Amino acid sequence: MPSRAGNDHHTLNYPIKPTQANKTFIDNIMKKSLFIGSVYIILAFLANTTQSVFGKYVDKSLSVEMFSFGTFLVAFILLLPIIFFRKFKDIPTHQGRFHLLRAVTGIAGFLMFIAAAQLTTLVDTNVLMNTTPIFIPILALAFLHQRVPTAVWIAIIIGFVGVVIIVRPDASIFSNPGNLVALGAGFVTAIEFLAVNHLNDTESPLTQLFYFLLFGVIVLGLISIGKLHSAPQWAYWMMVGTGCCLLAFQFLLIKAYQYAKPHEIGAFQYISVVFAALYGIALFNESIQLETIIGTLLVCSGGIISITGSKHKSIVEQTS
Repeated sequence: MPSRAGNDHHTLNYPIKPTQANKTFIDNIMKKSLFIGSVYIILAFLANTTQSVFGKYVDKSLSVEMFSFGTFLVAFILLLPIIFFRKFKDIPTHQGRFHLLRAVTGIAGFLMFIAAAQLTTLVDTNVLMNTTPIFIPILALAFLHQRVPTAVWIAIIIGFVGVVIIVRPDASIFSNPGNLVALGAGFVTAIEFLAVNHLNDTESPLTQLFYFLLFGVIVLGLISIGKLHSAPQWAYWMMVGTGCCLLAFQFLLIKAYQYAKPHEIGAFQYISVVFAALYGIALFNESIQLETIIGTLLVCSGGIISITGSKHKSIVEQTS
């Protein structure tokens, strides 16, 4: 019969630790999650870029206000069956002020995004719209007194150099303010993301989406009074397509971040610049200037560094 000491020695030879096979299995699961999350976020920003394409197409047929109202109305109608199916459990909220803030800034950002697409190239519109990760740390510092890591400050400087190159702030900017409007959309959307960051603590994604679209329909409906008019049938179909894209963008983004953290896949949002370039060249015969290419590389680099520049969970990571 073995001694007690022998039993102890025998036990110590079998520590509880993952085997190499288990480690490989876990690594494969993580890689698969990252891959799925990356696919979802790429599809999300494809949907987002497509909205600007539809908006550019209806330039002469529908006002920006009417087009935006129709887009939000379509998305809201498509969302209602999900709300009904879940027996309205996503409706209760105690965050009315922040839902309103998110809606007002989100609506303003959408209006400016569509207006910019009609005024300037799709590439410039989508690049400047994607300055949001660069604005978020500045707003977080100013209003939330949150520390900004050094790497993120470097990202902000790089990003704004790119913005200056693209916007080209000279006298001609007032005759064609499309780039300024797109930059404004990026800034306003950064405020929206900060509101979303606060809402994430207590509100489900469906609750946020319901109130965002509800307020959007109401506000844009009021803004559109006196601007509603008949339009070609194809323009209404464009509006329906944009509403589908708006809803798809929101849901795909939610799904993406269920599989991976924002700092792991957030940089993929800049794939929208590639989509915008392809759309612009193929559909609108847009040319891409050297300044736009250089500025785009700087803005994308700044945004990526801003998203990934801090290992701890920063405000940028939470709201990307």
